[in-house]
Amino acid sequence: MQTPLSDLSGRNAPLQAWLGDVPTVWILADYTCETLCGPAISIVSNALADTGLSAGKDFRLIVVGFDPKDTVAQASAMRNAQLSPRNRLAEQSVFLRATTPEVSSLTGAFGVQPIYDSEHDQFAHPTAAFVVTPDGRISRALSALAVDATSLRLALVEAGQGHVGGWSDQIHLLCYGFDPASGTYTLAARRLLVTTSSVSVIVLALLIGLLFRREHATR
Repeated sequence: MQTPLSDLSGRNAPLQAWLGDVPTVWILADYTCETLCGPAISIVSNALADTGLSAGKDFRLIVVGFDPKDTVAQASAMRNAQLSPRNRLAEQSVFLRATTPEVSSLTGAFGVQPIYDSEHDQFAHPTAAFVVTPDGRISRALSALAVDATSLRLALVEAGQGHVGGWSDQIHLLCYGFDPASGTYTLAARRLLVTTSSVSVIVLALLIGLLFRREHATR
């Protein structure tokens, strides 16, 4: 939580300060990547825009470059290429840089081990979107290249611990379970059965209570 990270304007602050008080979606990327990093940021940002949640109020997107050699100009170029500057999501997104020791600490915490290819000056690494709670816990790891808006919304609602989304989202979380193999939320038959059974019991109890009240009033 005390790992220092710098944004594109030169502000340096510990990781804890960048979290704020809302769930965050983190992407670890190489700002000079010529293959998947750019598409990953674009796919995740588009999915976030389609969640129906409000950037800044309900979540923030944080991208961290794990190549210490990448400059501010290169990070800015990646940001401008993948995020529309007029989009509110872009305004609430943060692109960060770190030195070598901090990068190692951060990638270790996320369980990511980039492998450097010196011949092409590129990194081989997994592409994931990490959903992090406001207190700094990794809540979910989603595929950055196959993430959908529904799964991303449910992950943010779950990480928000009741402060993100509405009552319908909480009901969806009762019926849907996270599948680590696919990295998505899927309809869980057991959860659905438990939820529908609970609702049925509540409705039946209310109906019985209403009948007793009517019978008592009649007497």
